[in-house]
Amino acid sequence: MNKTRMKHIKNQNIENIEFKILAIDKNVLIVEWIFERNIIAFDGIYEIKFNDNMECIYFKSWEMEENKRLKK
Repeated sequence: MNKTRMKHIKNQNIENIEFKILAIDKNVLIVEWIFERNIIAFDGIYEIKFNDNMECIYFKSWEMEENKRLKK
């Protein structure tokens, strides 16, 4: 994950974040993420590719357009 994206995430008031590994195929990882901010949950998918030294060489993120209001 690049520093710009991490800084963007760090500056948000995230109350909870969860990751769920959906698939692993050799050096490719697909992860679902969900984070909660205020009373809204956002979700999306990461595709992460690693080289043979397990260094990230590709990172793509898809965010859902709709968000879910949490019941508290």
